[in-house]
Amino acid sequence: MGALHSATVESLDDLVAAAQQAGHGTAAMAVILRRFEGLAISIARSLTTDLDLQEDAAQGARIGLLRAVRAHNVGTPGFPAFAKRYMKGAALRAIVAMHSDELSMDPQKSDWQREAPRETAAQTDVELIDLISVLRPEQQMIVRSYYVEDARLADIAADLGVSVPAVSQRLATIHRALRPTVEGALAA
Repeated sequence: MGALHSATVESLDDLVAAAQQAGHGTAAMAVILRRFEGLAISIARSLTTDLDLQEDAAQGARIGLLRAVRAHNVGTPGFPAFAKRYMKGAALRAIVAMHSDELSMDPQKSDWQREAPRETAAQTDVELIDLISVLRPEQQMIVRSYYVEDARLADIAADLGVSVPAVSQRLATIHRALRPTVEGALAA
């Protein structure tokens, strides 16, 4: 493909800058969404085996990607890792929000078909914190630092006195631990 291919493919930094300048309904944002679609699906699959919830989690991950594009400082390296963090948090919040919406529907009430008002971000964060209460205290600290406080893996590693890959592995373990909890809560 050579020079022709490299000349037609924009760098991720250029795409992020273009999307920030022109808004989210641009061709640049469409290209970013296509490039990260596999990651959105992968994140959704890592959080749940329920196919309907995977779709909701993937959509949450896409929304997280939009937020990451908006929040990223152009020229700062590491956008893929930055976006992945936003995407995982948004996907997890989407699952929690879907769970709370399903619980709030009561078919015995006459108005159960009316659309309930969407929860605020603060309510979803409280439910996310309730969800992680099944984790050990160190795991809870990692989840709060990473998803709620948006701390970098390096900062969390320094706080714990471990390496960055160790924190990354612990996050993977946390995702595996939360999967049955989320699915069990939804089945109830």
